[in-house]
Amino acid sequence: SYLEFSIISSVIIERENFEIFEKEREKCPNRIERILYHGTSVDPISSILTGNYWKSLEKHKAINGKGVYFTDSLDYGWYYGGKEGNRENFKGIPKIEDTFTVIVNSVYYDKKGFEQVRGDNRTPGKNQINFAYAGEGSQILIKPDKKKFFATEYVIYDLDQICPFMIATLKRVEFCVIWRDNNFSTNPVYNNQYDQIFKSFLKERMVYINQVAKYNIYPCETTEEALELVNRKKYNKIILISNVGTDLGGKKFVDKAREIIGKNVIALFLAYRIAHPDWIKNYKNAIFSNEPKFYEEYLQCFEGNEIKSNIRNLVEKLEKYYNVKFNFDDDFLEYPHFKEDGKYMDFSF
Repeated sequence: SYLEFSIISSVIIERENFEIFEKEREKCPNRIERILYHGTSVDPISSILTGNYWKSLEKHKAINGKGVYFTDSLDYGWYYGGKEGNRENFKGIPKIEDTFTVIVNSVYYDKKGFEQVRGDNRTPGKNQINFAYAGEGSQILIKPDKKKFFATEYVIYDLDQICPFMIATLKRVEFCVIWRDNNFSTNPVYNNQYDQIFKSFLKERMVYINQVAKYNIYPCETTEEALELVNRKKYNKIILISNVGTDLGGKKFVDKAREIIGKNVIALFLAYRIAHPDWIKNYKNAIFSNEPKFYEEYLQCFEGNEIKSNIRNLVEKLEKYYNVKFNFDDDFLEYPHFKEDGKYMDFSF
């Protein structure tokens, strides 16, 4: 997804028709299998599960053909599943803390049965699927050349091609932590130090489902991987963490990431050597630590209500600990794509 969501609850579905699904799937040897989402309000879920979408199938005659509609985009799933699925009253971008429900499905279709349609109301046949780019006329799904989102709609008519296996309720979360470090798997000494973080603190925040999370964490081993993620998530509030690296690769990563985001967002640099603050102290809106306890404390700053104050307090603590003065502006938590209240994304640019 382009937007940042966190799962706050999920239910695994025990499907009586799973054997039928598997049997029919094996009859399609040249198949493509995908995980697709069906955004919905709460009320239809019971009938969807007991009838495997048959009611949706019979009543749905939308622009891309008769069938059940799915998407590979959680952003688009939100468009159908938020505010009780009432799209007429739910246009625009979800604000932070908005929730929505999707049914997660395993689907298959023949490689040759993948047809692009738009507006011809064609009904897909057995083992076929229709697809079309969505977004024209929608405030939240516009093609990338206009700097907004787009998604794909998938239409299936044969219910044997569909197996719902999970109901998930998701929440728009406030921050996206992109943690770039080329030592994650290559430096055993460094990994020993990170065991304390990733096996305890990060495990709880990356894997454990909780209803108060304000961020997701994405560990990246390469600069290329991290920058690709920054580019995809640039409309969110991004928190940057990076090791410094022998060639100051971390600094180069943060420079480029800030260029993509359009703002000198806050960054935490990690390293062994105390010499690094000599340049970091002049680097805007950045702090340094070589102590894992401060990595944890840094992320905990974003879990409360007084985020800016929490960060200011941590900066002062680090300045005393390392006997250095960091270069912080008052705008270190301002992001270019958010309105003044910090909750709604502003796409007026």
